[in-house]
Amino acid sequence: MTRSARTALWAGVASAAAVLTLRPLLVSSGWLVGAFSAVCAVTASGLLVRALLRRRGPAVAVQVLALLAVLLVLFGGSTTVAGVVPTPATPGRFAQLATDGVQVIQRYSVPAVDLRGLRLLLVAGAGLLALAVDLFAVTLRRPALAGLPLLAVVAVPLALAPGGSSAVAFVLASVPYLVLLAGDRRSSLLRPPGPARRSVAGVTASATAAVALVAAVAVPATVPGLDERPLTIDTGQGDTIAVINPILNLKASLGARSNATILTYQTDQPDPAPLRIVTADVFDGRTWAPSTGADIPRSQRVQDGLNPAPGLSDPVRDASTVRRTSISVRGLDQTYLPLPYPALRVGIEGEWLYETDTLNVVGDGETTRGRQYEVTHLEVAPTEDELRAAPRAPDELESRYTELPELPQVVRDTAAQVTAGASDPYEQAAALQRYFRATGGFTYSTTAPNDGGSDAVAAFLEQKTGFCVQFASAMAVMARALGIPARVAIGFLPGEESANGRWRISAQDAHAWPELYFEGVGWTRFEPTPATRSGQSPSWSVPLVPVPTTAPSRSAAPSAASSSAAAPTATTATSTATGADAGTEAEPTGWGRVLALPWGWVLGALALVLLLLAPRVSATVLSRRRWAGVHDTGSSAEAAWAELEDRVHDLGVRWAPSATPRQRADGLSELLEPGSVAAQEVQRMRAAVESSRFGASGGGPRETAGGSLLVRPRAGQAGRLVRAQVDVVVDAVAAGRPRGLRWRARCFPMAGVRRALEWWDRD
Repeated sequence: MTRSARTALWAGVASAAAVLTLRPLLVSSGWLVGAFSAVCAVTASGLLVRALLRRRGPAVAVQVLALLAVLLVLFGGSTTVAGVVPTPATPGRFAQLATDGVQVIQRYSVPAVDLRGLRLLLVAGAGLLALAVDLFAVTLRRPALAGLPLLAVVAVPLALAPGGSSAVAFVLASVPYLVLLAGDRRSSLLRPPGPARRSVAGVTASATAAVALVAAVAVPATVPGLDERPLTIDTGQGDTIAVINPILNLKASLGARSNATILTYQTDQPDPAPLRIVTADVFDGRTWAPSTGADIPRSQRVQDGLNPAPGLSDPVRDASTVRRTSISVRGLDQTYLPLPYPALRVGIEGEWLYETDTLNVVGDGETTRGRQYEVTHLEVAPTEDELRAAPRAPDELESRYTELPELPQVVRDTAAQVTAGASDPYEQAAALQRYFRATGGFTYSTTAPNDGGSDAVAAFLEQKTGFCVQFASAMAVMARALGIPARVAIGFLPGEESANGRWRISAQDAHAWPELYFEGVGWTRFEPTPATRSGQSPSWSVPLVPVPTTAPSRSAAPSAASSSAAAPTATTATSTATGADAGTEAEPTGWGRVLALPWGWVLGALALVLLLLAPRVSATVLSRRRWAGVHDTGSSAEAAWAELEDRVHDLGVRWAPSATPRQRADGLSELLEPGSVAAQEVQRMRAAVESSRFGASGGGPRETAGGSLLVRPRAGQAGRLVRAQVDVVVDAVAAGRPRGLRWRARCFPMAGVRRALEWWDRD
C-alpha cells in the first residue's frame, strides 16, 4: 500500500470518527448510516481515481460527484430517475429539505429528532468534512491543516450538547488525526534520507500528544465540577444555564442535578400553575416532538396580544380570572418562552412570535437568557360538568392529535381495562390519571425503563417505575388510543415560594405533563406523575365521585390503603416540587452501582492507559522475541547489536542509515570513557557483528584503515553475547545524557513503535 493510500484511509477514519462525536446532538443514531456512507463514498472514490490515474487533481471532482450520488440515493426520492439521476424537480426537493433542517436547528435544542431535513444536512456535512480532510491531507499534502475542519466538527457537541461528547468519542476522533500528523512528520524535512527513522522531535511529539490526550480525558473525569451535567452548562460566573429539550426521548430524563436558580417570578395567582415552555404533539413510538408546520407570520407578535386559546368557549373564558405574572430569567437559554397557559399578552422586548394552534411562543433570533417580561394570562378552572359535557372535538383536530404509530397491543389493552368503568372521555381521562398516581402501583424514579425503543411505553407499564416523561407520555399515548386528543407539555413545576413573595424555579423543577383536549374548555392539564414529584393534581382532574377503575388482570392492583400510603398527597405543589429529583431517586445497590458508573470515562481512561503502556510493552515484546531467536554466536551478535542500536536511539544517539557497524561503534565510543568496560564491550559487539556478517578476521588484533582497533575475541570470550553486555554500554551512555531524556527512554522505549511505523510506512 502506498503512503498516499494510507493517508487517504486515515483521513477517512478521522472524518468518520469526528462525525461520531455529533451523536449526542440527536436522539437516535439512524442518521449515522447515511453519514458514514457519505464518508466512505468520498474516501473510496478518491482512492480509486488516484490508483488508476496516479494524479490527485481529478480525484476531487470525482469525490464531489460521489457525494452527490449518495445524497440523491438517500434523499432524492421520487424526483430522481432510477434513484440516482436528478430531474428538474430534484433541486426544489433538496432546497425544501434543507429549509426544514435549518428550521429544526433554529427551533429545537439538543438532542433533536433526526427529521429528514436535518438528516440531509448531517449527511451532506459529513461528506463535505471527508472531502475537506482528504483535500488537505492527500491532495495538498498538508495533514496538519486537516485539523481545522475536524476541530470545527468536534467542537459542535462540546458547545451545544448538555453533556458534551463522550470521552470514548473524543479519543476515537483524536487518534486518527495524530496518526495523520505522524505520517506527515515521517515524510517531512524531519525525515533523513534513506529508511524511515524518526527523530528525537518525532518521539517527543508522540509522547507529548499521548500525555495531552490523557490529560484531556482524565482531568474532567477526576476534577470536581468538570463531570457531565445533563441539561446544565456552567457559565463560569456562578450562574447555571439550563437548556430544556423540547423533544422528549422516552429514554432520557428531564431531571437535573443542579439546584441553581434559573428563573424567578411573582404572580397574583394564589396557587400558581406550571410554566409551560412548549408542547410536543408528534409521537413516533420513541419520542415526542413539536410539529414543524408552516413558518409563523411576523405579524403574530406577542406584544400585540395572542389569539384566544384553541377550543376555549366564551362562557368558560368569561368565568376565568385574568392574572398577571412577572418573570425574570437568570439561567435559562431557550428559543421558546416559558409562560403560564393560556397567555393573553406578553410584555417583552425583541421579536417573539406565537403559534396559533399551540400558543407556543418562539423567539425570532431571540433567546430567553437574561429576559424580564410580564405576562397577562387566564386562570382557567373548568368544572367537572363542563368537562363531562364537552362535545366531540372537530374531525381535523381529532385526527391530528389521536394519531399513533404501531403500538404493542398491551398498551391498548391496558388503556381499555383501566377505563372499563368510565362512561365518557372525562371519566376515562380521570381513570388514567388515578391509575398512574394511585391504583396502578407505579413509583417515581429518575431511572428510565430498560427498553428505550418502540416498546418503551409497554416497558414502562410492565416495570411500573419511571420519571415524569414516562408518566406523561404513557397517559397521552393511552388517551390517544381511546380516541381522546392528547399531547405532552414541557416546562417547569411552580417551584418554591420565598419570603418576599417571589417564586424560585431551578433546573430540578423541569417537568412534563399531558394535555387532553375537551371542546369548550380547550387543552386541559392532567397530572399522572405521583404526588411525590408533582404535588396535588389539578382540581378539575379529580371527579367528585371517584371513577371506578379496573386494574389490568396481569398485575394485581394495590388496595386503597396501601395506595394511599404509597402515594401521599401533598398540601401544595410547592412543598413537593423542590428537590424532587434528588430526594426520590433510590440509591443503586449491588449491580446497580456497577451499572451506574460513568463507563464512558472509565473505558476512555483505560484506552489511554493502554496507549501509554504500548511503547513499553511493544519494546519488551520486541526484545524478548529478539533474544528468543538466538541460537548461535552469530545470531547473538546480531541480537546484541540491534538491541544496542534501539536503546541508544531512545537516548538521542543517531547514525546515518548508511553508517557501517565500525563507524557506529566509533561514534558511540566517543561518548564513553576510553578504556572503560563499556568501551571494550562496544568493540566486542562490533567485532562480533562484523564476524557474523563478513567472516572472522585472521590473526590477532590489528589496526584498521580508519585507525580503529579491531579486537578479536580472546579465548573464553568468543561465545554468545548476552543482554548484560548491552546493559553495561547503555547505562554508561545514559550516565552522560540529560535526566529528562533518561526518564523518557526508561518509561517510553520506542523500539517497538518504530518497528510498527516502519512496517506501516513500507512502499
